Amino acid sequence: VMFLESLYSGVVTVEKSQFRELNKISHAFKVKWMVEKCTDAFTQFCESCSHDYTDMVFLFNEAVYSEVTLKCGVLMKILVGKFSRFENVAEIFVEQYLNQNFTSVKPGTLNHLLEISNAHFVPVLRSLKEHLKNKGGITDTVRIILSSAEIIQCMADQGEF
Repeated sequence: VMFLESLYSGVVTVEKSQFRELNKISHAFKVKWMVEKCTDAFTQFCESCSHDYTDMVFLFNEAVYSEVTLKCGVLMKILVGKFSRFENVAEIFVEQYLNQNFTSVKPGTLNHLLEISNAHFVPVLRSLKEHLKNKGGITDTVRIILSSAEIIQCMADQGEF
């Protein structure tokens, strides 16, 4: 309904609760001005995001969805730019996200998490250590983490890993 009303009026107000559907249908019907409005709204959501984990998860999940499902990486680029400027983002967001989703994180998503962590890999290593200690198993996530030369160097520097 909102999509049709917006098409008719030329005016759209993008709320978080309706963002995914509006963004998806705007892409599906290739309504360029509405896609741009969704991108602008996402940028505003990112700008108003503090260090609230729930907000960060919402934004990250929307960016992943847009990249994977809609084949549009613009939102992820915006998000990575914003999140990587947050102080302690690796502890505040990346570590917690990995702890909750370690076995289900897809390789592309993991690469974005590593990018967001901005070379602060100790929280990533803590998640890896926790996974191996409690759940064990070499998953794709473990392989990707261990294949990163920067992370291997971080492990060597930390000693405890």
